[in-house]
Amino acid sequence: MIAEPFLFRSEGGFIRIPIWGHIPLSAPLKKILAHPSFLRLKGIRQLSFAQQVYPGANHTRFEHSIGVYHLMKMILQRMVSNPLALELQDERLQFDDETCRTLLATCLLHDIGHYPHAHVLEEITPAGDSSAVFAHHESLTGQFLNEEHRDTPSIAAILHDDWQVNPDTVTEIIAGKTAHRLGKLVSGTLDPDKMDYLMRDAHHCNIPYGSIDIERLIESFVPDPERQRLAITEKGIAPLESLLFAKYMMMRNVYWHHTSRTFSTMLRRLLQDVADESALPMETLRELFYFNSDDRVLFELERAIRGLGLPAAELLDAILERRVYKRAMTIRPYHEPSMEIDPVWFAYNTSHRRRKEKELEICAMLAGKTGKRLAGHEVLIDAPPSKDVFDYSDFRELRIWPTKSEHRHLVQPTDSNGYVRFDDFRESVFGSDFILSFEQYTKKFRLLCRHDLVDTLSGLEEAVVEILRR
Repeated sequence: MIAEPFLFRSEGGFIRIPIWGHIPLSAPLKKILAHPSFLRLKGIRQLSFAQQVYPGANHTRFEHSIGVYHLMKMILQRMVSNPLALELQDERLQFDDETCRTLLATCLLHDIGHYPHAHVLEEITPAGDSSAVFAHHESLTGQFLNEEHRDTPSIAAILHDDWQVNPDTVTEIIAGKTAHRLGKLVSGTLDPDKMDYLMRDAHHCNIPYGSIDIERLIESFVPDPERQRLAITEKGIAPLESLLFAKYMMMRNVYWHHTSRTFSTMLRRLLQDVADESALPMETLRELFYFNSDDRVLFELERAIRGLGLPAAELLDAILERRVYKRAMTIRPYHEPSMEIDPVWFAYNTSHRRRKEKELEICAMLAGKTGKRLAGHEVLIDAPPSKDVFDYSDFRELRIWPTKSEHRHLVQPTDSNGYVRFDDFRESVFGSDFILSFEQYTKKFRLLCRHDLVDTLSGLEEAVVEILRR
């Protein structure tokens, strides 16, 4: 069962990246790092427009992917060397050599399908068509794994020949995530992706909010075969709290910073109009983003739509010249007595298509009150994602394996296997209800507009709320 033949290989020198320092290289790993499909990630910024606020935030998906690989390697080394982790494994979840190789490859390649500003664009659908313009980056995994470059074999071939890993399995885990039996090990409350990006983003933004005791957290990991995921011992509670609080603080200060969010909202609306007006062929639009870097894509887009007479093109000019829209109001639906929140309302107002309808309606209302001629893109809605930001559903399934006799009484008949729900352990304020309050606090809508409309729009909150409620 021991995974030493691959998991502990280190015959290819080291690569040094911020946060984790020297990471040992193996020959199979070096083949992927040198592949053109993987090297393209050096052109994809991790934080999209955040460098407009934090100039140091120019780190890329390339070093992040290596960091996630490194953390998964640390986790797996724990699983195959710690006596308790070995004892708790069974046929449902066993960290044999094949499983370890598959998980390492999946973590290294989890962002291989990323393209510039992917998270902003993935749900844009043209008018009268339900098919998305841009694919979710996970669904592009197979395309980039099988891409060949001159005499260079594909990454899929390298996985098969050098890693002894089935590339289809890697694609399936990345695209399906939790639908695959190994999915919860790479996506969830305790995933190495989150551990790396929180610390890496904080480091490059030079802010003190992303500090997590990663080593101690990983030292507490044990397998949970029944749920096919990771659990923790008591030692992991404090570092897990640091991870959850770090994410909350990073959401407040970086991921939801109004300037970077505003740039993203402006780009989203521009591309929504490009799609709705069929200003560019869909394949041209996809190729422009899929095969360009962050530094080039906006200039290539400007060249492509120049002279088409698209009113929303002025949004791109404003982005390139850093004339960012201003906040006119913030609506917190879970804390506004006048708002009646239900899943249908929330899903309606967070979809790209519905947002544009509301934006047009608000612009029409504003034009009537000011007498100004508005094309419909002068007011934008920055809406939160409809999915869980804090992995709330996954967090509710988190278990603790008690190692101290004082905690064994917490094991319930329903947990006869010895694990205790994190909520039932009662050693942390960070229960699922607390995480839900984090989740709801981040669910806010910002109304953004051109600078000359701020004063008027900010005084029309009741009318705007009524439009959103309809």
